[in-house]
This record gives sequence, C-alpha cells and structure tokens, in this order.
Amino acid sequence: MAKMNGRAQYFSNKVRRRSDQTVGKSFSVSGLGGWKAARQHLPSVRARLILLALVLLIPALATAAITVYAGYRHDREEIEKHLQETSRALSLVVDRQFGQAEALLWALSTSPQLIEKDYAEFDARARAAIRIPGTWITAADDRGQVVNTLLPPGSPLPLIQNKDHRQGLRPGVIRISNLFNGLVAKEPTVGIDTLVTARDGSELYISINMLAETVSRVLADQGLPSTWIGAIVDRNGTVVARSRDAGRFVGNPATLENVARVRAEVRQGVFESISLDGIPTLLALSRSPGSGWSTIVAVPRSEITAAPWRSALYLTAAGGLLLTLGTFMAWLVGRSIAAPVEKLVTLAQHLGRGEPIMVSASGLAEIDRVSDALASASTELRQREAALRASEARLRATHENAAVGIAEVDRQGRFISVNEARCKLTGHSREELIGQHFSHVTQPGSVNQDLALFSRQVAGELDTYTTESLFTRKDGSSGWARVTSTALRDASGHFLYAVRVVEDITERWAADRRQRLLIDELNHRVKNTLATVQSLAWQSNRSGASPQVAQERFQERLLALSRTHNLLNETHWEGASLKTILETELGPYRTTPLRVTINGPDVHLVPKLAVVLGMAFHELTTNAAKYGALSTASGRVQVDWTIEGAILTVHWSERGGPILETQPVPGFGSRLLRQTITRELAGQLDMRFEREGVCCTIEIHIEAAEQQAA
Repeated sequence: MAKMNGRAQYFSNKVRRRSDQTVGKSFSVSGLGGWKAARQHLPSVRARLILLALVLLIPALATAAITVYAGYRHDREEIEKHLQETSRALSLVVDRQFGQAEALLWALSTSPQLIEKDYAEFDARARAAIRIPGTWITAADDRGQVVNTLLPPGSPLPLIQNKDHRQGLRPGVIRISNLFNGLVAKEPTVGIDTLVTARDGSELYISINMLAETVSRVLADQGLPSTWIGAIVDRNGTVVARSRDAGRFVGNPATLENVARVRAEVRQGVFESISLDGIPTLLALSRSPGSGWSTIVAVPRSEITAAPWRSALYLTAAGGLLLTLGTFMAWLVGRSIAAPVEKLVTLAQHLGRGEPIMVSASGLAEIDRVSDALASASTELRQREAALRASEARLRATHENAAVGIAEVDRQGRFISVNEARCKLTGHSREELIGQHFSHVTQPGSVNQDLALFSRQVAGELDTYTTESLFTRKDGSSGWARVTSTALRDASGHFLYAVRVVEDITERWAADRRQRLLIDELNHRVKNTLATVQSLAWQSNRSGASPQVAQERFQERLLALSRTHNLLNETHWEGASLKTILETELGPYRTTPLRVTINGPDVHLVPKLAVVLGMAFHELTTNAAKYGALSTASGRVQVDWTIEGAILTVHWSERGGPILETQPVPGFGSRLLRQTITRELAGQLDMRFEREGVCCTIEIHIEAAEQQAA
C-alpha cells in the first residue's frame, strides 16, 4: 500500500505521454495533407474525400481524443482495481484483528471460573489474557457488571438497568457490536460479546471491549498515501476509524451515500462521492462478511483527471488551429463536389421513403456508380421488404398461436412482448403484462433461483437455462410452470433481450407429487404399522396374562388398528378426522343420546396421529366397557377437545360408573397409552382414576407430530 503514491504518479505520467505523442502525430499528418492539397487538383470523388479527410484532420483529432480518453479510462480502471484490492485487504486486516478478540472471547467464555461465577479468579485470568492494547474485558449478570478489567481489581462496578445491548444474543454466538460510547471508558468503543450459561442456569454477558483508537491504529499501520482517505465504518454507517481528521469525524455518520450503501449491505463496489471534508473522490467500499463492517478507501478525483485534462487542453489548442486551416481548404475542395453530393442526398431520401430512383449522369464516375448502386438497391430493398413482411406475418401468426407461452424480456426482466398463450397462463391481459417484471406472479419460494439464473444470463455466463417455479394466477389460484430462457445478443456478445418459453406443468407436477407421496407414504406407513404391531405383540405377552387372554387382547388391538387403517384408506392415507375416529371407537356404545357425548371443532389428523390416537381411544373405550362408565347402564362418557394454535387438547371424562374404593394398579392399557402419547407423539398424558370413572387429558403439538410423520 505504501507504494500507491508512486503508482498513481506513474498512471498520470503515462496518460500525459500518450496524449502528447498523439498531438505530435496530428501536426505531422496535417502538414503533409495541406502540402498535397496545394499541389494537386484530383478529379475523382474518392481522391477528393481523402484530401478532405486529410485537411480537416477530424479522424486524427478524434483518434487522439479517443486515445486520451481510453488512456484515462484504462488508468482509472487500474486505480479502481487497486482501490478495491486495498479496501478488501483493509477489511481482512480488520477481520483478523477481530478474529484475535473472538478467539480470546471463546477461550474466556468456557472458563470454569466464569461458569462457576468465581469472579475474582475470572478477573485475574481475564487480565492476564489481554494482549491487544486499548482492550479490556467485562462480564455482567442481570443486575450489573461483575468484572471490568479496565478498572483496578476490587473497584465498584456499575449497575446496568438497560439490557438492550443483549437483544439478539444467544449463548454460544459471538457478535461484533457497532460503535458506542463506553460506560466506564467514556470514549468511542467497540464490543465483541456473547452470552454464557452459568452452572446455576443463569446467563452472563461477557464482552471484549476495544477503543476506537485501537481500530484507528490498524488503519494507520496500512501506510495509505497521504492524499488518500481510508475509513472504517460499522453496520450503522458510523465512522469508527479514519486516516485523516480522525478526531473530527470518528463517532459521526459517514456521508449519506455511504451510510445508505452500508445499511443496504452493499458487499463491494467503486463509487464517485464527496468526502466528509468536501473533497470529490473516487472510493472503493468492501463489506466484511464476518463483522458486517465496511472499509472505505478513497482517492481525490483531481489526482486521476489532472493529466488527461492537461492533454485535452493541448489537443484542443492544436485541433483548433488545424481545423481552422482545414475548413478553409475543405471549402475550396467542397465546391467542386457539393452539387453531385446533394444529388446523392436526394437519391438517398427517395431510397429511405421506398420510392423508385431515377438516375442521371453527374460528370463524376464515382458519383454515377453510387447513383446506379442506389437505384439497384432501391429495387432490391422493395423486393426484400415485401418478402420480409410476408415472413414477419407468418412468424407473428406462429408466435401468437403457439401452444406454449412465449415472452420477450429486457435486461431488467420486464416484459416487452407476450403472446396469447402467455396471457392465458396467468389470466392477465397483454396490457397488464407489458412493462411488468417476469417475477410479478412468481411465489417467493420459487423466484430466487430464476432471478439468480437470469442475472447470470444477462452477465453473459449463461445462454440458456431452464427452471420450474410456482406462480399465482390473477384469480388467486396457483400453478407450476417450466420456464426456458434463451438470451439474444448482438455481434459483440452484449445482451439484447431474452426469449422465455413458459409451459404450464401444473397437472404433471401434481401427478408426480402424488406419485412420490404415495410411494413415500406406503413405505412410511408399512414401517410404522409393523412397529405398532410388534409393540402390541410384545406388550400383550409382557402383561403376565395367560396365552389365551394375551391372544384375545392382541386381536382386539389389531382390530382397533384395522379400523383406523380403514378410515385412512377411505381418504387415500391423507389423514382422518378426529371426530370420525371417536365415532368409530365409541359407536357401539351410543345406545342413547346422552350415553356418549362428543364435542369439539373439526380437526384433520395426519396418518401417524390418526393411528396413534385411534389406538389410545380404543384402550380408553375398552377400559370403560370392562371396568368404567360403559360397564353400567347409567354410565356416561364425554369427550371434548379444543385446539389453540398448534396444540390439540382432548379431555376424556367418565361419569356414573362403578364407584372406585381404591386406586387401581396401572395395567397394560395404561402403559400403552403413556408410551404412544409421550414417546411416539412427544405429547403429555394426564390420567386420573376418580370415584365414578377415568378422567384423561391428552395434549399434543400437532405441527411437531406432522414433522415426525413426514
């Protein structure tokens, strides 16, 4: 970086030498052309046009001007490249500085003294670990600071009422703060902080604090040229360090443009701007992916434009003199060719309007040949126009009547042409689509890949790409489309527009999805069913009953499982209603209207929930029929359920059953209930044996169960 002054001077000298050499060449060419014009009177149009070009020197002067400008652009690009490299290098240096602090913070956050809240020992260890000048370590609990190495050991530490600085922090995550005024240091400070969970479960806030002047020293060590401006800004656009007038600008916002770029999270770029001290500059900005801070390196624009402006002044003076002389000589030469040229202008106008051309001799062979060529061209152009109109009509008919949507979009992605099939795809008219971005109806989850591929296509990285996206029609319905985008470019490879062929694949996508779902569901359900049957068999044999009783219980539970499966088969394994499952299990006992009462909102259960809850309700029903409310004529069973957010709560209540004198010993049914609800569905089960019957409350997180089922 220290060599940048010499490098910038080299660019300026190179531009000056290139410009001076071009001006010298212009003088020599003009002298030769004027001398020849004075000696000869050439009869042909070609010779006279060559003479006119030599006299006016416009091509030479234009070439010189272009050369000067090209040199300026080349040198500017080199400086921009170097600015970007310097900005990125500076960003890496800042990240390395923060990396040292982060490594220290990781080490301290795992300290046993901190976890055990032995603050005196932790204070001693923290003081011994500090290696970066202008850095200190603080730790705080919910009441205030408990460690601050900036103060002498044993000093009173401040209480902290406001905990806004902890917002967004999580244990094990390190964050680099924006610039703030230190609570104790009373100076601009930067913090690298995290949360640590102590042994007693409380959270401790630990931070490595660094003065802004420490960051300024990092910037000063880079050896930027004295005329350049280097700055480091935080995520809010506040100046943390500056190579010039640091005391004046540190802690203040950067320029409005740079603040906007920083807050917009611009990753890198080169821009023209006005510095905080009013100097027009060319600056490079680079954003650190680690801290989110940005580094800015700027060079005064006067250093870049001084040499080209000086060369331009020399070129203007020389060109003015030569053009004055050339204009006078061109006037003398032009008199002899003005009339024939005017005739060519008239012929060209007729050609432009598509009118037939009548030629007559002008006295100059070249002019006559051009006139004949214009006449032939006029005839040929009219024939080609007729053929082109016919071809265009056929192409337009094919375009409009194609079975797939066809659209043309510009480099910004806006529609410039659409056919009828593309309009029908989303239900919009042609007027509604023209000027819209092609992603205006694409749903957010599908548009990112298309936008990324289109950006690469505009940049020249792709000629054709194909993607599938989910879109929303004008009537609110959704569909899937297969999009093939092909770029059209000019001869130099620059992007002109893209042709997007859009095919409606909604039905095919839905069919593929159903097929995949059925295969996955079949595999999943077979595994779950086998596991359930295995558990039933194991639990039935484990209960200690006789083989005949165990077999009867096993068969009963298989029948309950079969009934739930029948319900799922009716809906093609897309789930079952909670109410339908309860009615299936309790249906045989609903002999009177008040015998069994079922109340609750309509809840659709995924297959796994339906199978597990079906088994649970079978156990409750069997228990009620054998020992509970359904075993007596006056007994009643009431099932109520509610759903709040993603929580389904089911209340099973029995009344009027045999009076329980003592609490029964939980049997196989109770164990099966608890295993299926708590283990398979990660829910909660509250089962109580009251005097008149069983009361059971089941609570399940539906979304979590659906994810397990998936």
